[in-house]
Amino acid sequence: MSPVARRKRPKKHQNHERWLVTYSDLITLLLVFFIVMFAMSTIDKTRFATLAQSLYQALHPGQQIPLNGMGTTALLNSGDQNNGTQFPDNLTASNGSSKQNVQNQSQSALADQQQLDQLYKEIQQYIAAHHLSGEVQVEDQARGIQITMRDVALFNTGQAVLLPGAQHIISGFVPFFKHITNSIVVEGYTDTQPIDTPIYPSNWELSAARAMSVVRFLSYHGIDPTRLAGMGYGQYHNVAPNNTPAGRQANRRVNIVVLRKAYTPGTVQTLPTGN
Repeated sequence: MSPVARRKRPKKHQNHERWLVTYSDLITLLLVFFIVMFAMSTIDKTRFATLAQSLYQALHPGQQIPLNGMGTTALLNSGDQNNGTQFPDNLTASNGSSKQNVQNQSQSALADQQQLDQLYKEIQQYIAAHHLSGEVQVEDQARGIQITMRDVALFNTGQAVLLPGAQHIISGFVPFFKHITNSIVVEGYTDTQPIDTPIYPSNWELSAARAMSVVRFLSYHGIDPTRLAGMGYGQYHNVAPNNTPAGRQANRRVNIVVLRKAYTPGTVQTLPTGN
């Protein structure tokens, strides 16, 4: 073998700076990302409208007017004589209508809040003036104004027929309910003492029947039935432990809830459970 053949090939020089390529790509991507974020944060109505129109034209190529040998134009060919200088109705009206809807909703919520605040004060005054604080309580809750009545003031044990005194108490609140248009939910609750009669085989039926007795009474006295709903929760939403007579009596109750207009019937207040 010749000396030339035995000559060692020179080692290739390793490039230790290849990481710079990856690093530069990363820096470039970060720069582009921040430019896009900055552009989005400073967008104005005109630029947004231009973008919206461009997207609409791109998504509806069939509505563009073709030019002979020159592709298509940005003008739209539509039946409503929109020549491209105007947005389609769903684009031009969306911004203004959405703002108007938000304003209307805010004004409606504010008016509803003021009305229920006034209702809460008036019912408080009525309860105090007629010395009903031992039988009736009122609370201003997130879902609305809740009037809680003890069952001892409303029904006989195990029954769902309103007592004469209960009818007198409830009829006193009817004028307040007539001055508003909010939905009203009547809720019936019991304690954990079991019941098993031919009419009420469980506390579910008893609580529902008591709620519906109040619903029927309110409807009979002029409250629009479309505003009314009744619900029976049985023994499963306690406000006190059931291991004392006082606790069981607190759990046997009926709530009349005037709901805020943002709420719908079926929204139940979260309550602690007791045994």
